[in-house]
Amino acid sequence: MKYYLVGIKGTGMSHLASYLAAGGDIVEGEDVEEDFFTRRIISSFPVHPLDSPLPEDADVLVYSTGYGNRPLRAMDEARERGLPALSYPQMLARLSSGRITVGVSGTHGKSTTCAVASYLSSCAGLDAGSVYGSFLQHSDSAWHDGDSGLLVEACEYQDHFLLYDLDVLVVTSLAFDHPDFFEDLDAVRRSFRERIVSMPSGATVIHHSSLSRHVKDWQSERPDITFVSYGPRGCFSLSDTPDGKWTVSGCSASFTSSDRNMDILYDYVGGLLACAALSLRIAGETVCAGSLMHKVDPLIPFLSSFPGLVARGEVILEEGGVTYVDDYAHHPDEIRVCIDNLRRRFPSRRLVVLFMPHTASRTKALLRGFVNALSRCDAVFMQGVYASARGDDDCRDESGRLYKALERQVFRTFYGRLATVSYCRSDEDAVASLSAFLTPGDVLVTLGAGDNRKLVGRIAQQRRCGLS
Repeated sequence: MKYYLVGIKGTGMSHLASYLAAGGDIVEGEDVEEDFFTRRIISSFPVHPLDSPLPEDADVLVYSTGYGNRPLRAMDEARERGLPALSYPQMLARLSSGRITVGVSGTHGKSTTCAVASYLSSCAGLDAGSVYGSFLQHSDSAWHDGDSGLLVEACEYQDHFLLYDLDVLVVTSLAFDHPDFFEDLDAVRRSFRERIVSMPSGATVIHHSSLSRHVKDWQSERPDITFVSYGPRGCFSLSDTPDGKWTVSGCSASFTSSDRNMDILYDYVGGLLACAALSLRIAGETVCAGSLMHKVDPLIPFLSSFPGLVARGEVILEEGGVTYVDDYAHHPDEIRVCIDNLRRRFPSRRLVVLFMPHTASRTKALLRGFVNALSRCDAVFMQGVYASARGDDDCRDESGRLYKALERQVFRTFYGRLATVSYCRSDEDAVASLSAFLTPGDVLVTLGAGDNRKLVGRIAQQRRCGLS
């Protein structure tokens, strides 16, 4: 089968491309000329300029949802030829049909949880594969060791996760996000409820203990579904040991991790349970708290060697006394977790953030949350809103409002952390400002779902030239 992917450089699309190729399919695609950090994953695939003709031998076209409303040539030609033209979520739905599928959902923590589950499943030798919106660090391909099972990142945006044929659902969190689609938090709750009540009879929902109030309502509607909790008040909780290791309640094994934030560590637990559930379902066994406990214990030691996820607290360079970190966090809750984790990993070091907001609607709707989260840093350098494929960027207006709100925060909290706020009107401005500002001992974080990761090399080079 030959697949042609429109928007192949995106995180989810590149992972899908690698997954399909690992399964023996032929993959080509097209995208913008911009250099994405996914280039290593798709380096072996022919990538054509956006709006190229569809190859004559293509069997299926898959397009990123960001390109769904664009009049692109390949998409028009696929329809003219009568070929399947599927969105990325529709392709995942097709893959989930006929396989034992575990979906990882939640407003935050999906990618990390899915990555942990994928890594552990690979270590356990399961006949399965995974598709999610990132990659393991130091990896150059997706995991695809068989077609009996599948792990997918099941995103709630535009109700995409309602399409998937799931046997097990992991719910990591529930908060207001995607204001360009969801009107308010109640709308998000309704979407998750619909996802859960549409699960097949005998399915399992593994959820963070913070969702217990919602679970009571879900259970009343679907008493035939098994609910298993993890988290501080869940069936599976974490405890630290005197020698700095972590144990899971009811299990004898332990693991170590460079991550220090409990929210991130509980994403690890969610991944453990997702892997265990996939293993049980492939074997035709029942998934419940007891059976999960039996499967989880031997998997725990593998967590110590989990390589981490690209763009999730990823250290990409250490030079001139500065540590450069990249993180995808683009929601206030995620930023709070990221900053707390970095504070714990790099105590007593100045934390400098280069933040690129993702979508004007999110920045506007969650402005106060962004101010509170970013105020935990020592210095913030703001960029304009990332011009995503959604077309929801609204120039620089919302980014400017956030900058002004952060600037006011500095004067209001004289004894607080945040001491410096600066607005960068271009990439060149950001490189010049940060190369002059950074000093040995600093930690610089390129933050957000945009493309400012690419500036790290330029900042380091300019510092190198300035110090020589």
